[in-house]
Parts: sequence; C-alpha cells; structure tokens
Amino acid sequence: MEDETPTPDPAAAELATLKAQLAETASTVLAGVPEHLRGLIPESLSPADQLAWFHNAKATGVFDAKPAVPATDTGKPAITPNEPNPASLPVYARMAAGYRK
Repeated sequence: MEDETPTPDPAAAELATLKAQLAETASTVLAGVPEHLRGLIPESLSPADQLAWFHNAKATGVFDAKPAVPATDTGKPAITPNEPNPASLPVYARMAAGYRK
C-alpha cells in the first residue's frame, strides 16, 4: 500500500495566492469609489471582473463627476429698485423729484 498523503501541488498553492492578491487589489481599488456610488458595482462578479467593470465605467467618467452642489442663497435679497418713468408720475411727484436732485 502506498502512502496516501496528498502532496501539495505548487501550482494550486500559487493559484490560491494569486486569487488572494487579486481580491485584495480589487478591494483596495474599489475602496476609492465614493460611498454613494458603490451600489453601482455589481457584487456578483469575481474580483477580476469587478476591476474590469470598474475600469470600463471609469473611462466613461461616471466615477469622476462630482455631485452638483446647488447654489445657495447669500442671505441678501437681490432686489433692484425700479426707476419710475417720470412721464407717468403725477405733477406733484415730478416736482418733488426735481427738488431732491
């Protein structure tokens, strides 16, 4: 009877190491994605496919765009006074306007 102890296959060990490195690289790269955009990355893909998907999507500019920030009110109302047409004013208002100048 031969000894039935399985000898570790160096190719299988190397494959497992490479898979672990790829998964770590994928998690590192995808950690840079903003929190509100992480839901766009499909979780069902393998780490290699996730990286390929991310690079294709990044080429379109989806992950580079900053969210649009709406303009805020400065607190001061933007009211510009209207200059009344002197021809439409009554006589006493036209005379009063002339004394102010």
